[in-house]
Amino acid sequence: MATDLFSVLSDPTRRALLLNLVDQERSVGDLVEAVGVSQPTVSKHLKVLRDADLARTRVQGQRRFYALNPEPLREVDEFVARLLPAPAGLEGADAGGALTTVGETQTSGMDDDPQSKRTHNTVGRTVEQGLERAQEFFDRLSKQNKQRRGRRSK
Repeated sequence: MATDLFSVLSDPTRRALLLNLVDQERSVGDLVEAVGVSQPTVSKHLKVLRDADLARTRVQGQRRFYALNPEPLREVDEFVARLLPAPAGLEGADAGGALTTVGETQTSGMDDDPQSKRTHNTVGRTVEQGLERAQEFFDRLSKQNKQRRGRRSK
């Protein structure tokens, strides 16, 4: 990992932005509204996500549209899968708990191709599940750190 993806994902605003990019590309204005923080804050976090290759940008006139690039999350998912047991009944998990996808999808012409729609939905669910598992991991890590600090201060 050139960029420490765990540091990138540790920020709740960046995780919220990624969750809003799972199903479709969105403009900065849409993301500001969805996440509920200022435009400069959203832009700052989107730059971090772009630098980590977790988000892609498409320029149309004066507007920028962002889309999720799930590929770097595979490495995070593989790491987290080794730490957490696979949730019971998780569809698409391999024996080690790592999430798998059906394949790559192209967004152009997707409306005409039902298989592409299914694949896109599967990829979206997989990314969402991976982000949820990463959130669980960071929550546990944060809780452990608070407990350690509490024991040190006694």
